[in-house]
Amino acid sequence: MEAAELQSSPASKEGRVLSKVEMGAKIRAARKAQKMTLVELSGRSGVSLSSLSKAERGLVALSYEKFLAVSQSLAMDLTDLFSFSAPRQAPAVVVNRANEAVIYRAHRYLYGMLATEWAYKKMTPMFGRVEPGVPVDAADFSKHAGEEFIFVLEGSLTMEFEDGSARTLNKHDSIYFDSALGHHYICASPDPVEILVVCVNEGADSAGPAPAVR
Repeated sequence: MEAAELQSSPASKEGRVLSKVEMGAKIRAARKAQKMTLVELSGRSGVSLSSLSKAERGLVALSYEKFLAVSQSLAMDLTDLFSFSAPRQAPAVVVNRANEAVIYRAHRYLYGMLATEWAYKKMTPMFGRVEPGVPVDAADFSKHAGEEFIFVLEGSLTMEFEDGSARTLNKHDSIYFDSALGHHYICASPDPVEILVVCVNEGADSAGPAPAVR
């Protein structure tokens, strides 16, 4: 997923919106709790020192794969960064009603983080909306460890890969691929395309405790 801007408004009809300042504070607090310097976090995550510094100050937002790298380097679940409440043991069932997702926005792209109350998930489920247009930098492909599944809810989506291949998906088509293969989401219809995205991260099996069964 591309470098993004988290919106600063408190909430919207689409869901709960987390600001860049709030996200930066979460990263800074987690880093300091582990007595880790920015230089150390940069070295462990592979995210540049400049990007981390600006993110902690709420000046920029990180791309999905950089958020993932930072959370893993801090021994956190990605959910911890996007949740509005303190991490807790996962319940046996989590239901997200319409408009309850935690919203994250990017150039041409919006996705809502789902099931944020479930810590240490083996999957990261999201819904997304891709606007018409092209990437700011066509050479800057998104890539991260793990696997990814996309199901098209409305519209048409073209997935472009760094190996030169491309796949166009229409309503109710789906694709499953290795997330380490660089990829772009391109809206292939006049109106925005809506998708369901599920990412499975490497090492997820041992990410944390099992949910509480009641």
